[in-house]
Amino acid sequence: MRYMMIGLGMLMALGIGCSAQAEDCDANQAAMNQCASKQFATLDAELNEQYKAQMSYLTTSDRKKALQVAQKQWIAFRDADCKYQVGKREDGGSMWPLAQAQCMAERTKVRIEQLKAYTACREEGCPR
Repeated sequence: MRYMMIGLGMLMALGIGCSAQAEDCDANQAAMNQCASKQFATLDAELNEQYKAQMSYLTTSDRKKALQVAQKQWIAFRDADCKYQVGKREDGGSMWPLAQAQCMAERTKVRIEQLKAYTACREEGCPR
């Protein structure tokens, strides 16, 4: 039992060390790419929550369809704009994933703020 506890303690220490190392976003290019990807994934999840919040507020199917179309077109624009700015993966080298994730994150932040403004606006003239 004693050796099992020591072994468990060693595994936990090893796990903590690996976790801390993985979170060092400046360690190398792979770490920077991974951290940028995680940041974008977090923002993408927030974007989906804001979209759902506004969608649930809308009262007519026409308004819901309009937001759905706008969101799909915004996603297409974001993706195309980042492809224009960052270029194609095959032309970008090892820094491409970082640059791509950063571009996607920045565009997503802007859209999140737009959707937050929609959900905060509950007066006359706001999308319903």
